[in-house]
Amino acid sequence: MRKDLRTLLIYLALITVTMAVLFPMVWMLSTSLKTEPETFRMPPTWVPTEPTFQAYRSIWQMKNFARYFLNTLVVAVSATVLSLLLSVPASYGFARFRFRGARVMMSFILITQMLPSVLLVIPYFTLMRILGLLNTHLALVLAYASFSLPFSTWMLQGFFATIPRQLDEAAMVDGCSRLQSVIRVVVPLAVPGLGATSLFTFLLAWNHYLFALTLATRESMYTISVGLGAMIGEFRIAWNELMAAALLATIPTLIVYTFLERYFVQGLMGGSVKG
Repeated sequence: MRKDLRTLLIYLALITVTMAVLFPMVWMLSTSLKTEPETFRMPPTWVPTEPTFQAYRSIWQMKNFARYFLNTLVVAVSATVLSLLLSVPASYGFARFRFRGARVMMSFILITQMLPSVLLVIPYFTLMRILGLLNTHLALVLAYASFSLPFSTWMLQGFFATIPRQLDEAAMVDGCSRLQSVIRVVVPLAVPGLGATSLFTFLLAWNHYLFALTLATRESMYTISVGLGAMIGEFRIAWNELMAAALLATIPTLIVYTFLERYFVQGLMGGSVKG
């Protein structure tokens, strides 16, 4: 009896948390299907009286939402790939080789994560202006990759440390070079860690607002986060269009998280076993 009651309480708690998490999504969907006058109706209507897709048509036809979406996709994917290309060899080197200053360097990498990103806005803006990269995809890719690189290196280092060295040595005995052993043996075994770092970098680049607003001032270079902010006017907010755009902006992140969620959990657990 006591066990059944405990199970019932657990399920009630899970249902409550799930409803709290899903409520914003449901409200966004409901608002996006309303006409603009209905979004201001008091008391608010939970279900649209006259459902319409006009808000979705408007953001694609009258606003440059497709361009925002493409910019964000290019930046997020490129930043993820660049972060992996740099963090994999760095973390492998820390995990496999012992050299003077390695512990200090890893501690420094961890300390960089403690700095709030707002402190780096002016230095990044100045650097990108000097390099002539303002209002380019490359500026955002470099910024987001640099943010995620310390975390990716730290977590992958712990993950690579759990993979036995004997596998590398066996591959090299069979004729592989060090690089070939990493690509053919170590990296396939580190897929959960790679999935976790990829998810972290992609979500960071997809959702970040401050640096996208600072480094891409042209409307043609806006990302989704900046585009959503631009939809909030001084005297008028079209809530149905804003909710439609916000709902569409969450779909790629949900898709990516759905496919990489199991790798994310395995990567966190694997990277925490040994550092």
